[in-house]
Amino acid sequence: MMKFAEKIIWSCLLTLAVLFSIGSAIMIYQNHHNLLQTTIDHDLTTQEIELYSLETRLYQDSIGYQRAFEKDEHYLMNKAIYYLGQFQYASQNQKTFALSLPNNEVFYSTIDEKYKEYISIDYNQKYFIKHRDEKYFMFMTSQINAGDTVYYLTSCYDLTSVYQERDRQIMNFLVISGILFLVAYLILRIISSYLTKSINKLNVVTQRIASGDYSERTQIQSEDEIGELSKSFDEMADMNEKTIHQLQESVIQKEEFMSSFSHEVKTPMTAILGFADLLRTCDCDEQTRQKAAQYIYTEGKRLENLSYTLMDLLALGNNQIELKSVSMKVIVKQLKDYYQGKHIQNILEFDKMDIWVFSQADLLFMLLRNLIDNSIKASQEGQRIQIKTDVFHDKVKISVIDEGIGMSEEDVKKATEAFYMADKSRARSMGGAGLGLTFVKRICDVHHTGLSIQSQLGVGTTVSFELGVVTHE
Repeated sequence: MMKFAEKIIWSCLLTLAVLFSIGSAIMIYQNHHNLLQTTIDHDLTTQEIELYSLETRLYQDSIGYQRAFEKDEHYLMNKAIYYLGQFQYASQNQKTFALSLPNNEVFYSTIDEKYKEYISIDYNQKYFIKHRDEKYFMFMTSQINAGDTVYYLTSCYDLTSVYQERDRQIMNFLVISGILFLVAYLILRIISSYLTKSINKLNVVTQRIASGDYSERTQIQSEDEIGELSKSFDEMADMNEKTIHQLQESVIQKEEFMSSFSHEVKTPMTAILGFADLLRTCDCDEQTRQKAAQYIYTEGKRLENLSYTLMDLLALGNNQIELKSVSMKVIVKQLKDYYQGKHIQNILEFDKMDIWVFSQADLLFMLLRNLIDNSIKASQEGQRIQIKTDVFHDKVKISVIDEGIGMSEEDVKKATEAFYMADKSRARSMGGAGLGLTFVKRICDVHHTGLSIQSQLGVGTTVSFELGVVTHE
């Protein structure tokens, strides 16, 4: 398979060869035609001059000797032959002659025997050119009036040098073409290597990415189409790498989730089945039966809460929500009604709630309820849990602040992971399964907002998120 660089080289060479050949052929033909025409014109002029001179001299000779042409025909023939010899000598044997009678009888000729068949071949034709034995000859036949006698003068001009010059130019063209072809090939090889360097790099990077090295980039800095292609390719590679990392993280998270879920379900189920079997098979005292029943009830409620939370997470999924105008006063009333029925021992404070936000009422209620539940689990009886808002331009920062046990820096980093609990015993004793903040983060994700957690051991925890503020005109 021919590479792109080779295609460029041979395409350019073929184009140059065709154009150069056509141009050279036209030039060689034009030069040959001009030289041939010049030579022919010169020979025609020479023929006319010699014919005029010959007729003039023969006429003068006839008068000088006072003889009529018909009385001494051989005398004029000899004179004509003599003058033709002078003409041939003056031309340095570049042409030959033949004298013939109207009946085509040749009585004098210096033309080579091989070409005598062309003597007086056509008296009406001004000239003609014959090619024979790798030579070219031009024949001209003119009429000579010598008194009452008519002669025909046939001149033979050697034009071989003209055609040899044409052949020499063709040979020079072939040699020069070969040299230029080689030089052009070397130049085009260098140019194509430079031009395809970026493409080759792009190809190498593509192969490396295809093999699994998603961090490879072309990093080609140029202002041409290749540079734009490289930039687009790098951007695509960035997106693909990000997507692949997200998928990998998603797979890891799902594996961790399933592992944690299995553990969270298996542990209480084992205990429930154990206590249930105890109640079924053993004759226990009342205290033991109450303890077993209480444990079964507590762990059953925890599994119930776990199943409800998981269903909420699955229901939320990756759905895009439609943000609507929601009154914080309405959400606060719902929260107060909810926790009044729970008879909690903590102090709930709601600060600056006279605002409207872009959200969904049900999701916002569940978000704040889960944050408050986490704060209740981390707080002692009588400690305050404050829900406050801070408006910044078109955003509102909603914070849930408690005075509980707090979390370490490491716990803060893992707080939103599924089934992660900083204080497992405390959380489980209160029915927690470690999915509260995971659910909260998912709700924040569908709102396209982040979740901020600030905590200090023994001081408390602040969890914040931002929503858009509805401006009523």
